[in-house]
Amino acid sequence: MGLRKERMGDEIRDVIASCLTGGQLNDPRLQFVTITAVKLSPDLQLASVQFRVLDEATKDDTRKALDRAAGVFRSKLAKALDVRRVPELRFFFDTSVERGASVDAMLDLIRKEKNEN
Repeated sequence: MGLRKERMGDEIRDVIASCLTGGQLNDPRLQFVTITAVKLSPDLQLASVQFRVLDEATKDDTRKALDRAAGVFRSKLAKALDVRRVPELRFFFDTSVERGASVDAMLDLIRKEKNEN
């Protein structure tokens, strides 16, 4: 990823996170949301925002709430970013923790098999 995309992604993450923690939104579904990463398309017109929630059972409701609040986020981004066009925001649940646990479990299995031989 290019330096500009990386910096812009970090800034988008920070602005959205500040909206969530600053009490600017009154939606209770957004109380325990953490923005983990933002990945931008090559033309900087689409931002894929990854999030985590405290209770994974609420991830679908949280994504819907984030989609509804996208207009608020974009207006805050328009003020914070020095770009001609604010990227469209799409929200995805971050599954990196589960993938990491799966990889760890596979590595443990390989180590056990290696020690048995």
